[in-house]
Amino acid sequence: GSGYRLPEYAFRVPPELSSGAQKRYSVVIVGGGLAGLSAACDLAARGIRTVLLDDDNTVGVRGLASRGITYAQKSLEIFQRLGIYDRVKAKGVEWSHGRTLADNDVVYSFDLASASISQQPPFINIQQFYIEWFLVDRIMELGLTDLRWNNKVIGVIRKKDGMRLEVETPAGNYALEADWILDASGVNSPIREGLKLPVRSERGQDRWCISDIRFKLDAPLERWTWIEAPFNENRAVWQLPMGDGVWRLDYQMDADADPDAVSSESVVRSRLRQQLGEDREFELVWVGPYAYRTQLLDSMRHGPVFFLGDAAHVMSPFGGRGGNSGIQDAENLSWKLALILNGAAPHRLLDSYDAERHPAAAHNIKTTSRT
Repeated sequence: GSGYRLPEYAFRVPPELSSGAQKRYSVVIVGGGLAGLSAACDLAARGIRTVLLDDDNTVGVRGLASRGITYAQKSLEIFQRLGIYDRVKAKGVEWSHGRTLADNDVVYSFDLASASISQQPPFINIQQFYIEWFLVDRIMELGLTDLRWNNKVIGVIRKKDGMRLEVETPAGNYALEADWILDASGVNSPIREGLKLPVRSERGQDRWCISDIRFKLDAPLERWTWIEAPFNENRAVWQLPMGDGVWRLDYQMDADADPDAVSSESVVRSRLRQQLGEDREFELVWVGPYAYRTQLLDSMRHGPVFFLGDAAHVMSPFGGRGGNSGIQDAENLSWKLALILNGAAPHRLLDSYDAERHPAAAHNIKTTSRT
């Protein structure tokens, strides 16, 4: 398929390499995904300078996958405060209604709009990289964040009065020190590995083929879930609209299916023909296999290091809780850290981050696993 076009950001030689002097910073954020960018933007909006290290030079992922696409009302309210909501609303698809089907029979439905009292809708579906893109633009506008692209953290050392990070760049390696580190570097966190922190991890049995397909559909803009889909050998299918006229179609596969075979172009096209009919035109934007896993750190804080998003917790995508959890981790931590740095609250306020966000992560993992 044609995929999406992602922005690319220039690598700039860090001051440590140009001057040769090691520097110390108040707050260093590792990872420029949803959680890391939300934290950088939130802290900048509160007047706090940070350094953000990202190992790539773009948003999203190189494979051009849409990744997390459903943003819940709480996250949309946060986007409003951070100044990106209008762009999210303009690009994404608002929805509040969902149906669950067995063959052609609707066995369950919901509409969350009737009970909503927020200015934002219950959900907006939009490709994850657009959220990250809008956050980068806003962070640049605020002008307090040192965004360092192609800066990959390769080592971490705990010191008496903070942390030291080893960083790899195209211009050479360097080290920096930080009073506080926000680790939002994702499921394979080099900081978590470097600190040898135990993590509880389980792999799910389910196998899925995720398909981003561009086509015109007369169906309402809702989430449809088939628990038995005749066009997928009576296995489950999820169908959700998102930005750019693209639909996300997730097809459940046999547990022992070969991931590459079920997501090959010829198999996907055949499956789509069964669902959409012979005459409908469609375009494959992105297709890939997916298996569920869960992961949870025992604690989301270790001294001066805070873990956010997938670096702290991983959950199956049912209910769109993964990305939303990371965004809400960032919000929970940012206002507290800003108060501490401004001398307006005692350091013990930061203990409440793990006390509040760890149970939320455990609850979301339990709920998504049950679903």
